[in-house]
Amino acid sequence: MGFVRVRGLLGVNEDELREVEFLVDTGSFYTFLPPAVAAALSIALPVTSRVITADDRTIEVPLGVAYLRLQDREGGIIVGALEVAMPLLGASALEALGFTVGPMSETLEHSRPFGPAAL
Repeated sequence: MGFVRVRGLLGVNEDELREVEFLVDTGSFYTFLPPAVAAALSIALPVTSRVITADDRTIEVPLGVAYLRLQDREGGIIVGALEVAMPLLGASALEALGFTVGPMSETLEHSRPFGPAAL
């Protein structure tokens, strides 16, 4: 499977969204934004959490909540600020909105017939 990139609208709420291009990263639980992007979107990051990086380091990252509209689905997701080359769309956002990565098509596919749910 190659790289999967998607464009979505992200912001602090559904009325203040801006387009962001993401690299889909199913190995990352959180969605990560470069700190400058998080600041430009006015996303508050009030919580700090330890995470393990791909090179096996443990670091602390600031986390917050943002609103994501992706294809035909939308809802709140957890985001973190981290020095990344481009925004990374993590597994928790995919699960929240009901998406999975199609390994053959290298696109996002619905994993269920609805988006965010409280079941």
